[in-house]
Amino acid sequence: MAKLKGIMKILSLFTAILSLLGSDAFAPSSQNPRCLTQSQTQLGALWKHFLPESNTDFLSQPTMAEKKSAQSDEISNQEVDAQNLFLGSLLALALVVAPATSVQAVSGGGLDFAGLDISGQDYSNKNYKGKDFTQVIAKQTTFANSNLQGCRFYKSYLVQADFTGADITGASMEGTSMDEASLKNTVAKGSYFSKSILDVASVENADFTDAQFPPKVLPLLCDRPDMKGTNPTTGADTRDSAMCL
Repeated sequence: MAKLKGIMKILSLFTAILSLLGSDAFAPSSQNPRCLTQSQTQLGALWKHFLPESNTDFLSQPTMAEKKSAQSDEISNQEVDAQNLFLGSLLALALVVAPATSVQAVSGGGLDFAGLDISGQDYSNKNYKGKDFTQVIAKQTTFANSNLQGCRFYKSYLVQADFTGADITGASMEGTSMDEASLKNTVAKGSYFSKSILDVASVENADFTDAQFPPKVLPLLCDRPDMKGTNPTTGADTRDSAMCL
């Protein structure tokens, strides 16, 4: 809630700034400085702190006798630099705030869980289809019997995670750490694995139809004593699904 209030304050600031951007707010300063519009004066008050230190105050209104063409050119350049720096700072602020809030989402795709520490939590018996779990820390987390179709677990820490009975069809499990994780009864059709699958606790009854493994990993996977059984959901034979000889 506190983050939401902070975002609302920033949006209010943006709205106030946009209200000052009239048709002549960013007009070139070739016109008489005495004719500065009210919007220019107000906007100048906002960005004046972004200007480098200078003995020249371009927002002052000197007389025509004091004004020379060379000074006019210098003032114009200062205005452009100040405007660019001011607006650039606002954009940088928006980019800092936006990602911090998007990561907190729990539905709707995108960076739902990416980079979070969800160790020891219960994500079983739920639908997370298409969610992004990139680089999550999920030690001893249970995903048992959940729908994880198309999920991305790229470079995630899945040590002792439980995927028993889960549907990880088409999921990306590449670059993960899967020591003692369970893939028992898992539907892993068309999923992508790295060599870490050799470190899991069990692959019994898993369905690996069309799953992708590194060339040197598949023979070692087929040699596992638990590479056997029939998947209770699809009826596929574990060894046959992985095309073990």
